[in-house]
Amino acid sequence: MRIRQALAVAVTGAALSLGASMPAQAAPSAPQSAAGIPSWCVGGTQWSDRSTYGASCDVAFAYYAKVKCSNGSTTKTARGVVTNDGRTSYAYCTAFGSSYRVVAGSGGPVKA
Repeated sequence: MRIRQALAVAVTGAALSLGASMPAQAAPSAPQSAAGIPSWCVGGTQWSDRSTYGASCDVAFAYYAKVKCSNGSTTKTARGVVTNDGRTSYAYCTAFGSSYRVVAGSGGPVKA
């Protein structure tokens, strides 16, 4: 039993020291790739990184996030789940493959 406890302490300590020595990653800046929030999207916010676009609106009716994705040669449209009431809908470009990235300026919420 003591060996297990000693092993658990050693593993935890190693994980903590590794985490402390790794550089912190900056949070993605919002919005890098947003087309803008339409006037119907009250209290709208948007977020994006290289492969994901998210939008939320403080409205009672349904909406979803939509963004164009490209791998350099092909462009496709990703769509998030339908939601409402300030919840965030995320559109994932990686749904088409790991090489697809958000096309800057192409994201926005859409009424469902």
